[in-house]
Amino acid sequence: MDMVTAMGQATSNRRRYVCQLIFWAVFWVWNIYGFLADDVFTPLSRSRSQLMWVLDMIMLGMACWVVRSRVHLSIVAVFLPLTWWVTCVLCHESVLFWVNGIRDFIGLLLVYPILLFIMEERHSREHFLASFDRQGLYLLLVHAFCIVVQFLLYGAGDLVGGGYGHYFSGQVSVTIYLVSFFLLRRRLNPDDFLHSLAQNKIYLILLLPTFLNETKVSFVLLILYFLLIAPIDRKLLVRILWMGPLLAVALWVGYGLYAYSTSVGHSSVQFETAEDVLRYFVMEDLELVEGDARWNMENNRGITDVPRFTKIAYLAVLNEQEPGHLLMGFGVGHFKGGTQLATSQFSRDYDWLLMGSVPYLFHVFIQMGLVGLLLLQLLVVIYAVDKPQWASGRDVNLQLMLLAVVFIVYLYNDMFRNLAFCMVFFALMSASWLVEPSREASA
Repeated sequence: MDMVTAMGQATSNRRRYVCQLIFWAVFWVWNIYGFLADDVFTPLSRSRSQLMWVLDMIMLGMACWVVRSRVHLSIVAVFLPLTWWVTCVLCHESVLFWVNGIRDFIGLLLVYPILLFIMEERHSREHFLASFDRQGLYLLLVHAFCIVVQFLLYGAGDLVGGGYGHYFSGQVSVTIYLVSFFLLRRRLNPDDFLHSLAQNKIYLILLLPTFLNETKVSFVLLILYFLLIAPIDRKLLVRILWMGPLLAVALWVGYGLYAYSTSVGHSSVQFETAEDVLRYFVMEDLELVEGDARWNMENNRGITDVPRFTKIAYLAVLNEQEPGHLLMGFGVGHFKGGTQLATSQFSRDYDWLLMGSVPYLFHVFIQMGLVGLLLLQLLVVIYAVDKPQWASGRDVNLQLMLLAVVFIVYLYNDMFRNLAFCMVFFALMSASWLVEPSREASA
């Protein structure tokens, strides 16, 4: 029996090792292909959708191979029939359209349980975290290099998306802050906080490129970064007093870079008055939204970007124009198509509303309605409170940072539909569960 158990353990460990190899391969392809295709060798862009499909299928196959958790299998068991019923039965879209649409949720539903499987065994967890220490620093350096190159080529704006490529400016900024925060916290000595902070200043320096791509969210993330980087213990108040001036200096440097980049880079958005800020996030009159967006499309090469909060506010108007979809939405897949598969009639009718910056709440509501929003909140709660059996505690600071990013993404961007971002986010989420040394020794 002991021999059988040992053989089974060895087989499981080999699977974890193979999963790590596959994870990092997919991770790096996603993180550099966009830059190569958009800025180095543009013919690569013709194969982008096929490659992304292959990477999605690799992650799906890996999940089928290793995920056995009842909780995560139950989540998928609810998601698949529900979205099929809404998309194919209620909204009369094809099964192929539904299959293509659920690809947007592969990262959100499957990456975390895969990583929990990798982290379950002590040696596998240590190997993964040691690898992330290296890969994370390489990632920050790669994105910094790509951002600088793109800024010099195009100026500050949506085309400065780092290794992800064009139109990923928000995602690359959030990724940089999360990875830097995680790597720096792993290196901080609570008993010699300021000295260890100075020793690892490279992770702070590598935040600076986020102010070259016009992402206003970087200022919010910078404040969260400094508020949560210090350990929560008896010396917290003293550290906060020290961190205040550091945060002020960081904001001053960041704003200086932002102002410089948006001026010399010919930014499309300038904030000179409060009205400019309001206009960026929301339009005053919902009755003018469609006409203004369609005019922009006709005069801007088919491109428009309705303000984020306007999109959320417009959902009330959309419910009047398209009654019967408030609870269940319009089915999954309306944000995809146009390359290999045809777009839906709904996405053609409302292309002016669906393109551009899409808050994640809007993304989910369009496809699954109020029920989808409720299920999304349940999923966040499950991920936050369902402590893995092997864990004995949590990194509170890291989990608060991740939770803050979740709420930011709700109103800011649909990056949770992106596999590369989910791989970073859930790698940190799985690493936020801690194991006591005594428990490690007895394992």
